[in-house]
Amino acid sequence: MKFLDFKGALLKTVFCFSLVLLITDESFAQGGMFSKKNKINQYSSISIGGGSSHYFGDLSPYSTFYYGLYTNVRWNATINYTRQFTPQFAARVSFTWARILGDDYNYSQRNLTKFHTYYLRNLHFRNDIKEFALTGVFNLLPQTGKGQQGRRAFMPYGLLGIGFYGHSPKARENATVDPTTGEVTLGGWLNLKELQTSGQGIIPDQPKSYSLLQPVFPVGLGVKMKLTEKLDLNLEGGLRITPFDYLDDVGSSKYPNPTVLAATSPTGALLSNRAGENISARTGEDRTPVFVQIMTDPAYRYNLAGAGIQPSTNAEQFVGFSANTIRGSSRWDSYFVTQITISYIIGSSVKCPPIK
Repeated sequence: MKFLDFKGALLKTVFCFSLVLLITDESFAQGGMFSKKNKINQYSSISIGGGSSHYFGDLSPYSTFYYGLYTNVRWNATINYTRQFTPQFAARVSFTWARILGDDYNYSQRNLTKFHTYYLRNLHFRNDIKEFALTGVFNLLPQTGKGQQGRRAFMPYGLLGIGFYGHSPKARENATVDPTTGEVTLGGWLNLKELQTSGQGIIPDQPKSYSLLQPVFPVGLGVKMKLTEKLDLNLEGGLRITPFDYLDDVGSSKYPNPTVLAATSPTGALLSNRAGENISARTGEDRTPVFVQIMTDPAYRYNLAGAGIQPSTNAEQFVGFSANTIRGSSRWDSYFVTQITISYIIGSSVKCPPIK
């Protein structure tokens, strides 16, 4: 049923995208984007640039998206080819490499009162996304003239596209502490899917796996600024909608039984449930003082001051996070990118028709 729902949504999106392309020029049949009369408006450009990447999902909730705009920010790089078909419409083919990051330990401290359960859960990930997309670019103002010479000094535009991406969520192994010096050594980054950390194949009613190749639907806004006859500067922001819940390796699946998981994936059993780690695996910082505060301070709902709380993050004992409890939510994950690109205009200047 989920597959059929996704297939229907994909078909509807492709249909709508195609329809938008067709009606971009109201006289498509007589003088539309592929007509001989319109060739004077057609030119191409190649762009390269980069910017920031922002993740939204189980470790960075949509309800407080503004925290995600400046917490755990990472980078992206992009290259694209754009063909201008009419004064108002262009099609773009692009490749973007975007790194995203989520970390309960870091994010929760933006508002510990609100996100203390995230602090206790203590999951983290990073993911390098390789995205290929075909995107329609819609100019929001009329051109001042024909073709590349008619480009405006300032042109806002909208984006709507479809594509796919490859990805692989990773997390660090447990940090180690030298008993003599107290020096913290961070672990390496490991692929989470192959470690079965979200319970794939372990819990009978959970998905057996998830794919590392997924569809994506870019939407966004931007502005083009004409620098010279051959160069444009583009400032752009775009949301990547993904009908997928495991960009972060966390979804509505449950914590697998650690004993069962350890039989096939010992390392996966350690990385699946990280609520009991004293040291933040990604940053190397001590988690125990804040854990004790959450457990004993009346400002939080636990208020276990007389329960013998030790300076150790034994959250599973006092809070839960045990086998068969939910690790995250069923909402789709997504990512947002900002990009600054330089475009080089390809093609000759507009030519006058020959005199007969």
